[in-house]
Amino acid sequence: MKLTSEQVNDIALESRLLLTEQELAGAVRYINNFLEMLDRFKELDLKDVEPFSFAEAIECPLRDDTVIAFKDNEAILHESEHVDGPYFKVPRIMEE
Repeated sequence: MKLTSEQVNDIALESRLLLTEQELAGAVRYINNFLEMLDRFKELDLKDVEPFSFAEAIECPLRDDTVIAFKDNEAILHESEHVDGPYFKVPRIMEE
């Protein structure tokens, strides 16, 4: 399966990316090369290969989540240029 320039451009726009013609051509080549590589897996004979899965429970090596309060909220908010009172300003990404 190959993607056209229009399809890749539509995907880029959904991702809020504006691509130049040169970037679009490179992205089309890159994506189509990747999809072509994935198509090669269809040629493999996997009928005697057992599915891979984790049947046993795995212990999580990460620490437990704990809530820790900031020691100096005022200093953190004071150092940032993106604040509005006690809140951080986040740019709007969705159109109304």
